[in-house]
Amino acid sequence: MVIKPYILILIIAAFLFVDIYLLVRYASWDCAIEELVPFALFLVIAEGLSIFSIVRFGQIINPFTIYSIFVYIAGFSFLIVSDRQVDYELQFALIMIFSVVFFIIGGLVAMKTYSFSLRNYIPPLSSRVSLAFLLLVFVAGIGVFILEVGQLGYLPVLNLGNAAVYQDINENEVTPLHNFIVLNSVLPAMFYILFKKKTLRFWQFIALSLVCGFIILNFFSRQIIVLFFFSMLIAYSYYKTIPLLKLFSIGAACIVLFIVLGQLRGSSSDEGNEMSVNEFLRDYGDITKPTNIIETYLSLYGAVNFSAGNEIVSTALRDDYVSYGAYSARPIITVLPIDKNAIYPPLYSSYTKIGTYVVDPFLDFRWFGVVALNFLYGFLSMNSFKNYIAKNGEYYIVEWSLFIFCIFMSSFTNFYHMFFVAFFFIVNRIAIK
Repeated sequence: MVIKPYILILIIAAFLFVDIYLLVRYASWDCAIEELVPFALFLVIAEGLSIFSIVRFGQIINPFTIYSIFVYIAGFSFLIVSDRQVDYELQFALIMIFSVVFFIIGGLVAMKTYSFSLRNYIPPLSSRVSLAFLLLVFVAGIGVFILEVGQLGYLPVLNLGNAAVYQDINENEVTPLHNFIVLNSVLPAMFYILFKKKTLRFWQFIALSLVCGFIILNFFSRQIIVLFFFSMLIAYSYYKTIPLLKLFSIGAACIVLFIVLGQLRGSSSDEGNEMSVNEFLRDYGDITKPTNIIETYLSLYGAVNFSAGNEIVSTALRDDYVSYGAYSARPIITVLPIDKNAIYPPLYSSYTKIGTYVVDPFLDFRWFGVVALNFLYGFLSMNSFKNYIAKNGEYYIVEWSLFIFCIFMSSFTNFYHMFFVAFFFIVNRIAIK
């Protein structure tokens, strides 16, 4: 995709118009200059990063455009629109800035270096053995799904109108085997790869994908659904270019689905049924400003998470708490028979408190972690993207999808070191050449 100069000028002009509109809008909310300046700074960085990367790669979906979403939300979080938000301490504000800077530097370095891969160091399976392996984990996922639904006592998808189902699902005891259920979010992409390799027939791919879709739908996890959409989108676009209009339509559909699931969460109370989605979420999120639905979601599912991160960092500094790499080693520690709460105290957990991805590197290695780990996140994600667009192998379809997911979820918590992400990498490496 080549952007003509006049189109680029129009895009920059549109961004400038939106920037002025937003600043005037938020100033009318009586936001202080200390809130508006960092918001404007992060806003310009997010827009500049997006324009630069789209022009450079000719691809709308790349590490920098996805990361620019996090950058924008980080800037928006400086606007105090909710009673749940707080003014940031200097330490946390610097962590945010250094995280953004070194993620970008890592990506820029990867752009200028040769792509590398570890995939050739492990002999790949043949197409038939690969299919047998994927069917094995597919059947394992069905088994775990039946087990967990049996514990729950009913199929969640049959109780869409009852928001109490979310509480039941969250309280339902799960084991590490639950990762076989979550794996259904990327299995359709792997089955699609085998279909394109003519190992599977089209009807077989559709049948297997429908079962995977049914399983993940029953857990109403927007994170899982996001990963499913990303992996299928990246798998399809690997073989065929997606028109820009269709790409935006898919994005709009994802946003609508996200909002619909949010509405279902609030449908259990009579009050929630009498309120609009925006009114209910504003009330739920203690939002005091006249936000629209997009700004409400940015506050509820983004800005308040940074305030939680600020609290975690402040508490860790007060208690002189350092985890010495425990969060980075989470994929290994997760499978060990030890008390996880002793390793990951809930008081400092960005996963439990949803404190964004920037917290864990600081807890692990203080400022060295902020610099080094963010550099690696940017470097490795850009390296994976380069291998994907160069079509160096179908293996990079799921790998790049996982990096997209981790970057996209940065405003929630650090998924780079989650066990299920590492588990997906391993399954992908074994199954796909």
